[in-house]
Amino acid sequence: MVAGLRLEFVALVGSAVVIGGAVATAVAPAVGPISVPPSQYWDGSDGPWATFALQLGTPSQNVRLLCSTSGSSIWPVLPQGCAAGDPNDCPTRRGFTFKSNASLTWTEVGLFELPLVAERPLGYTGNGDFGFDNVTVGWQGYGGPTLEHQVVAGIATKNFSWMGMLGLTSHGTNFTDFNDPQPSLLTSLKSKGLVSSSSWGYTAGAPYGPKGVYGSLTFGGYDATRFTPNNMTFLFGADISWDLLVGIQDITSTGNSSSSSSIDLLPSGIMALIDSTIPHIWLPVEACQRFEQTFGLVWDQKTDLYLVDDALHSKLVAQAANITFKLGIGTSGGQTVDVVLPYKSFDLQVTLPNVNNSVRYYPLRRASNESQYALGRTFLQEA
Repeated sequence: MVAGLRLEFVALVGSAVVIGGAVATAVAPAVGPISVPPSQYWDGSDGPWATFALQLGTPSQNVRLLCSTSGSSIWPVLPQGCAAGDPNDCPTRRGFTFKSNASLTWTEVGLFELPLVAERPLGYTGNGDFGFDNVTVGWQGYGGPTLEHQVVAGIATKNFSWMGMLGLTSHGTNFTDFNDPQPSLLTSLKSKGLVSSSSWGYTAGAPYGPKGVYGSLTFGGYDATRFTPNNMTFLFGADISWDLLVGIQDITSTGNSSSSSSIDLLPSGIMALIDSTIPHIWLPVEACQRFEQTFGLVWDQKTDLYLVDDALHSKLVAQAANITFKLGIGTSGGQTVDVVLPYKSFDLQVTLPNVNNSVRYYPLRRASNESQYALGRTFLQEA
């Protein structure tokens, strides 16, 4: 397990989000939760991220997907997602492709815009070929449940993610109106009595460390081994597209020396969305400038990223700074919990299709307004 505080999000429909706490219930669950096995791969074009295994269609086709804490459907990559000019191993790199025309149980719905409501302010857009098909949890031999008539949206775009996505929420998918929402994977598991609650627990995992720690995904419960208990409870935001809101009250940096003073990196508290659909941490420009001054980061306008060359990387490794995020219900006051990220959490590499050659980068992004404040997968490596 990676050193530092781990947070577990337990998303309770119509109630609250508990980070690292205990969930009390008056009735013992009739069935246990379902653990979705990690694929045992580190995937992605913007960092090594833990993906999870599903089987789609009939006969079944394997796919590896990232988790989307704001999504509700399943978005595998289509064969069209690997075009001329892409590496020969593109299908493998993108988590395997789903051939809907090869599935006997595929029902076509049509081409629709992906519901990237929370991510649209960040410039994330794309279309999906929506339909219904069978979905089995885990690889062959795992023994996971199979659900029929699940919403599947094949994607070819590389605009928002190199990998496909597995939506975790219980929100329904609407195609033409709001009168006939199609259930999510989690809702289907609950309605069929395969799990006892519409809750989920997720941690992104982290590849650094002696052995690395794969992510954890649980439907109908949470993995109690993956968090440190505390007394914080975060209420859902009023907008279901922005429900996992937390207050970032402070961000500080401390070096590897006991005499090193703490450096304040956040001018004032902000509210931010926790969203595993995105890889980066989006903060106000003023906060990013403090990161630049503290660590020598240089913004690259061509890639819109903080690229890290070998000299800067060596400096950051030697500095071994820990970045502490102090979270609360609001932007100031009340109970708080600290999440500490070592430099290794920020030591990522970006590859095709973002750049021609693999290069290190620091996954911090400049937000132009409060609609862009977000904590992505980088944050969830330690939370």
